[in-house]
Amino acid sequence: MKQLLSCFLSFKTALCSLLLISTMANSADSAVFLQYHHVSEDTPRSTSVTPDRLKQHLDYLDDNGFTVKSIVDVVNSVRDGRPLPDKTVVITFDDAYKSIYENAFPLLKEKGYPFTVFVAIEPVDKGYHQFLSWDQLREMGKHGATIANHSITHSHMVVKHPDETRQQWVNRNRDEILKTEARIKEKTGQSVKLFAWPFGEANPELRQLLASMGYVGFGQQSGVVGPLSDFTLLPRYPMAADYAEMRGFRTKVNSLPLPVKKQLPDSAMVTDNNLKPSLTLELADGDFQKNQLKCYASNAGEIPVKWLDDEKTRFTTVTPNSLSVGRSRYNCTAPSMDGRRYYWYSHQWLRLNEDGTAID
Repeated sequence: MKQLLSCFLSFKTALCSLLLISTMANSADSAVFLQYHHVSEDTPRSTSVTPDRLKQHLDYLDDNGFTVKSIVDVVNSVRDGRPLPDKTVVITFDDAYKSIYENAFPLLKEKGYPFTVFVAIEPVDKGYHQFLSWDQLREMGKHGATIANHSITHSHMVVKHPDETRQQWVNRNRDEILKTEARIKEKTGQSVKLFAWPFGEANPELRQLLASMGYVGFGQQSGVVGPLSDFTLLPRYPMAADYAEMRGFRTKVNSLPLPVKKQLPDSAMVTDNNLKPSLTLELADGDFQKNQLKCYASNAGEIPVKWLDDEKTRFTTVTPNSLSVGRSRYNCTAPSMDGRRYYWYSHQWLRLNEDGTAID
């Protein structure tokens, strides 16, 4: 940037043009966030990658021109409109499992890659065998790990307790976030005000609460973080089981944010009288092929896209099948104009049990 400024001040227009083109070609306003849980061959496949698979992921990033940056740097850059290197990636781990220290940390340290551990503090405080200790978290913090907030108990925060008023429910969730943040600061010295929703579950009231507290929130829906993203529910690509296979990994880490200006509904919650919810998105202009935009539902595969205007700036999509109890997604993607990368957006749905409880 200093070189560009000097260039323009000296009126060397041809050189300036070349520098500007080069700078723009190698900068971006978005980043891919990856979400891992266990890194082990002996843990549930649905939330695990093997150490060999993680090594393949890290080697691919290292060999193909990616920049792995700290979560704080990337969040601040995107929010403040500062450019990032093209193909920027952030690595995160949820739940503070011991396998992160045993199997992921050595690989990350060897690469010099920063990473984040979102900690649910109760299992750590109680010394549960499968979880990290505070000593291990502090050690990783000295080698580039950001230690961030994942609640006390990893409960379903959208669920109200029996006989709990709305205000009591809000206060309980506020206290859980604040107590977790205070405990992390006490034990590690870090307090970055980044919060990963347990199970990726949030509703508008909780997101508003988080924003009022000055926190940035992260979900578990796929997609890319960009300037139009909702900073109370930023997307991350879950990496586990088949979703961590190399073919899909290559597509995801090279993806770009579908520029969604507005979405309806602005909520994940599925009601009993609307079990086939429609999603309407309004798009900003972008370097993607609108005619090739496709959407998919987790319970139905590809689902129809209906454009609502001739300019193809608004469309709606809906599953033909009722969503099951639990978490579901609609994913919408479109290839870039050169066909080399995909623009991506995901919306998570949440349907509770009849008694208002959620499933893990």
